[in-house]
Amino acid sequence: MFIVFDGLDGSGKGEMIKRLEKYLVGNGFNVLVTREPTDGEYGKQIRSILKEEKDPKKGAERCLSLFVKDRQEHLDEEINPFLEETGAIVICDRYYYSTLAFQHTQGVDIEKVVFQNMNFRTPDIVFILDLPAETAIARVDKRGAGKEKFEELEFMKELRKNFLNLGDVLDDNIKVIDASKSKDKVFEQIKKEIDDVLGF
Repeated sequence: MFIVFDGLDGSGKGEMIKRLEKYLVGNGFNVLVTREPTDGEYGKQIRSILKEEKDPKKGAERCLSLFVKDRQEHLDEEINPFLEETGAIVICDRYYYSTLAFQHTQGVDIEKVVFQNMNFRTPDIVFILDLPAETAIARVDKRGAGKEKFEELEFMKELRKNFLNLGDVLDDNIKVIDASKSKDKVFEQIKKEIDDVLGF
């Protein structure tokens, strides 16, 4: 089973992934937690762009190209081999939903982004953790780690809309979760969806 978490920075993906991993391991599953961008050659280039560049609209085509290359490597070297094992579940923090939402917000035509990602493995279930951009920015500020390229309010408002529109663009099993609630309530929603898929 391939599970993806996506959404704005500050939406609480890390916390929900930790809780879900603990829950699934407790039920006897073999779980791999991974993320994009990866720590591979292309992922490192992406990370340096996110830290060093300030204009969120700049370098859209370069970002798109690097994310696609990083994703192909990620699938070939990590995700697909792991999923061949018995009882294996991969939980991935960000996937092509981020590329569609972010690079479209940067100005790349949505059809172009979809086309470049259409041959990648489709997850079994996707959680888009949704909350207002203002709340997300406030949470990012609290971390005190300094803002990255895309963590700018107007950009994030548009980005949120593009995340919420993904269900109109793709046929994937996308569940939008209200991430502005308490951590326990958010996880309850996620656990219910996972239990349905696993037949618990």
